[in-house]
Amino acid sequence: MLRNSRRMRWSGVALACLLGTVSVQAQEVVDMPGEDRPLAADFEEVYRIGSLAGDEWETFGQIGGTAFDAAGNLYVFDRQGNRITMVDREGGFVREIGQAGEGPGEFRIAVQFTVMRDGRLVVADMGHRSYQLFDADGEFERMVSMGDGGGMIRGGDLAPHPDGDAVISGGGGTMIRMSGGPGGSGGPPSEPDTRPIDLVSLTGDEVSTRVIAEGWQPPRGEPTDIEGGGFQFRMSSAGPRTFEPALLVGALPDGGVIFSDSSAYALKVVAPEGGVTGILRRPFHPEPVTEAIEEAERERRLTDLEAGGAPQMRIMVGGRGGAPQPLGQDQMRQIMENQIAQLQFFHELPVVTGLQTSWTGKVWVQRRGEEPAVPGPIDVLTTSGQYMGTFAAGVTEIPSSFGPDGMAAYIERDEFDVPSVVVRRLPPVLN
Repeated sequence: MLRNSRRMRWSGVALACLLGTVSVQAQEVVDMPGEDRPLAADFEEVYRIGSLAGDEWETFGQIGGTAFDAAGNLYVFDRQGNRITMVDREGGFVREIGQAGEGPGEFRIAVQFTVMRDGRLVVADMGHRSYQLFDADGEFERMVSMGDGGGMIRGGDLAPHPDGDAVISGGGGTMIRMSGGPGGSGGPPSEPDTRPIDLVSLTGDEVSTRVIAEGWQPPRGEPTDIEGGGFQFRMSSAGPRTFEPALLVGALPDGGVIFSDSSAYALKVVAPEGGVTGILRRPFHPEPVTEAIEEAERERRLTDLEAGGAPQMRIMVGGRGGAPQPLGQDQMRQIMENQIAQLQFFHELPVVTGLQTSWTGKVWVQRRGEEPAVPGPIDVLTTSGQYMGTFAAGVTEIPSSFGPDGMAAYIERDEFDVPSVVVRRLPPVLN
């Protein structure tokens, strides 16, 4: 029996309006306690990899994600190096998979990856518009086309599906729009009005996709014209506004998912066959975004820009003879300063800012910190609504990935901004 919680049954029709889903299943709302129960983060360190002073294989550029297989091997995706590095349970080097290139098994624009429990790899390569599949020995198997998606290709975070021939895609979205060319419609595809979570089958030459849940899509504003260095750019409103609630998705071992799509602390549990079956809540509420908060966020981003910590961009413009030329640093800086000045803001600060699911299906939930851009406490829950406890802000982070036997990978950076991966062992109650 869950202490200090209230369980209520709502009709599927009533909650369909609330949740923006067409499911008619009974949905259970679980209200968990509002008082935090402290958790200790004294995790055992198993090994760490990644160092400028180490071997060439562990010199990582930009770590785009990590994943484990059922044997406890760790895979590290180096987005900058266009490769995936595999190490064993003790951190010993096994192999590298992939490289930059145009051919099969080579990456053009690899954006996401995941590892099946048996060690097979799936890499989403937007440059090839395909999922690249590798066997458990790291050998290239085949490509599965993403299709044209009606003029839109979605590429969310990937997680393995338990049937072994599909992946779950949702949240962290990468989206490519393709305008019609000769013989096409001539216009860009329309914006989706929801944020879908997909089950992507990889059995054929082209993916077969089924939507298992649809997250709420906040309404978009108008495009913004940004000037700088004698150039003008139109920034599309398709991207999220500052503080807009993200679609956060965690895959579950049975093939279902849990997700957050709003400013509230309301996590929605989805069955393997699709449809929201439950909502997990804690009594924390979003806060309004005031003018003072907006101004503080602009100042924070300007400070990051001054320190070189802002997102890096490279814009090519037409040069002499029609050859594209990159904008200079001063021009880029002016554009980014103007972009910060014209930031569009969501009207409230969301409670939930991060979500990850463990190897056995525990749910780790990052809450907003005292300041909007500062990570707050981390709750650990079960999908049935059992509240396990909370790590205080700053005590630990949500792992990049979870593995068997309590293994969890964390991405860290040293004082020189060199990335490394630290594997720690969690107690069974948290994994």
